[in-house]
Amino acid sequence: MALISKPLTQIILYIKDMGAEVHFYHDVLGLPIRYPTGLSDYSREMWVELETGDCTLALHGGEQEQPDTQHEILFEVEDGEAARGAIIAAGIEMMPTHILEDGAPVAEGTDPAGHRFAIRGSD
Repeated sequence: MALISKPLTQIILYIKDMGAEVHFYHDVLGLPIRYPTGLSDYSREMWVELETGDCTLALHGGEQEQPDTQHEILFEVEDGEAARGAIIAAGIEMMPTHILEDGAPVAEGTDPAGHRFAIRGSD
């Protein structure tokens, strides 16, 4: 019997600069804001939730330390190279695309707070 029988529902990232993180995840990656909605400036918020499908990405403000590099968030995209190019155009450095063992292209980067993320193309 599995101890966890439900899908993953939320990932929480602890961050320093809410404005920069919301800009990256909402404006650059295009994740819809679930809570709080309708604000023009998120820099003073301590908690922001973004929709990623079945799992919510929550940003928790007030962190003072740089995150460790022992985790990575993976997003699936339709066109990996187009997504990588758009992220680079937004000022985020990305590693070159490489091919995973299953043949899928993936490229890795770091968000403004220092959290590792990757985009996996379905192309």
